[in-house]
Amino acid sequence: MPASFSQRVLTINAADAATGRLATVWNDLREGFRLRELWLFLGWRDVRRHYQRSVLGPLWLTLSMGIMVAGLGILYSQIFKMDIREYLPFLAIGFIMWGFIGGTITASCNVFSNAAGSIRQIRLPLSVYVFQFVWSQLIAFGHNFVIYIIIAALFGINPGFQVLLAVPALILIALNGMFCAMILGPLCARFRDIPMIIASIIQVAFFMTPILWSATQIPERAVFVNINPFYHFIEIARDPLLGQTGSLLNWLVCIGITIVMGVLALAFFSRFRARIAYWA
Repeated sequence: MPASFSQRVLTINAADAATGRLATVWNDLREGFRLRELWLFLGWRDVRRHYQRSVLGPLWLTLSMGIMVAGLGILYSQIFKMDIREYLPFLAIGFIMWGFIGGTITASCNVFSNAAGSIRQIRLPLSVYVFQFVWSQLIAFGHNFVIYIIIAALFGINPGFQVLLAVPALILIALNGMFCAMILGPLCARFRDIPMIIASIIQVAFFMTPILWSATQIPERAVFVNINPFYHFIEIARDPLLGQTGSLLNWLVCIGITIVMGVLALAFFSRFRARIAYWA
């Protein structure tokens, strides 16, 4: 009986501790969002500081991406024997979305390590650094999105009302970027080899995701494509920008992944949030 009573007490205490940590995380997120003027400014500052001594500034993001898209579009349209007017918009949107998705995952590894000085010296909700990071990634995405606007104008692409579906797609991608930062940020601050592993995985995933090539080119390998989560996130954004609605499967997979990632992020962040200042 005493042993059983002790076990129940320990279980209750552990449950109370977990509930308390989760409440602390919710409060951290709420307070962090309330300080949006701060992290909106810091996100802009990060982008400007990266290009502070260049003539074009952040426009280098657009220029470098544009050159890459134009070069690869001309090359691979010949390799795949596809009309450049169809292939270049397809490639451009895929490249822009991959830059946002892959760049966010890779950079999320350093979200707390790069802010180590501020974390130790200034008392702020840790979610401020997460929001700042996601905002800076959205700014970079906005610069690259200009490429799509130019290509759409050149090739007469009119996506119609379907383009509105790109907004919830972008929200889902940004939410998953935030969840990645909440998971990979603390993990990579603790284990400094993980960022290199993540970068290698992202490089391989780029070639396994229909960006340079189309999923319709390998219909007999549909299962291989559908088990790739990056494919679904690319498609829910690319299809509306090309005037299509996308498949229900793509949306269901992305919503399901977002829910799972959100649960994992809250659980992980609540468990290790207090240690980030020591690990960063």
